[in-house]
Amino acid sequence: DVSALKQLAGNSGYHFQLLTSVIEVNELQKRRAIGKLTKHLGSLVGKRIALLGLAFKANTDDMREASSLVLSARLQGEGASVAAYDPVAAESAAGMLPSVVMCETVEEAFDDADAVILVTEWAQFAELDWEALRQRMANPLIVDGRNFLDPAALRAAGFTYEGIGRGGDASKRAAAPSAATR
Repeated sequence: DVSALKQLAGNSGYHFQLLTSVIEVNELQKRRAIGKLTKHLGSLVGKRIALLGLAFKANTDDMREASSLVLSARLQGEGASVAAYDPVAAESAAGMLPSVVMCETVEEAFDDADAVILVTEWAQFAELDWEALRQRMANPLIVDGRNFLDPAALRAAGFTYEGIGRGGDASKRAAAPSAATR
C-alpha cells in the first residue's frame, strides 16, 4: 500500500514526494465526500447514510486503510447513522466498525437512506436495479467515490449524482435500466 511504500522509502533515506502527494489526495477525497453530502443535505444530524462497499478495493476483504473506516467515523461524528453493504468484507469490517449497521443485502442498505456513498467498485454494483433502489431511499443522492457509475444513467433513474476523483473504465460503469429495457 501507499503508506507502507512511503515508509520504506523514508527508511532508506529517500523522500518520495509523489507518495506523499498521493496520500494527501486520498485524504482530500474522503473529506470531499462529506462536503458533497452537506451540500445537498445540510446538517447530517439524524441522517442515514449507506456505504456501498467497505474494502479498500474490490475483490478482497482487506480493510487496511479502507476509506470506509474514515468515512464512517466522520459521518458518525457529524451525527449521521451509517449502514453498509459489502459482498465480501462485511464480516472483516464488523469488528472494526461496531457502530455501523452491516446489511445483508444492497436493498437493506438503501432502505430509508438519505444518501449512498459508493466506496468500493465491486463489479456486481454495475448490475444493480437503480430505479428500484431509488424508490427505497428517503432521498435519492449518490456520492460516487470511485467515479465507477454512469452519471447520466443515474440521473435518468432519478438520482442526484455527485462524483469524486477520476478513474473507472467507462465500459465497467453501471448503467440504470433504459426505457427500452423496462
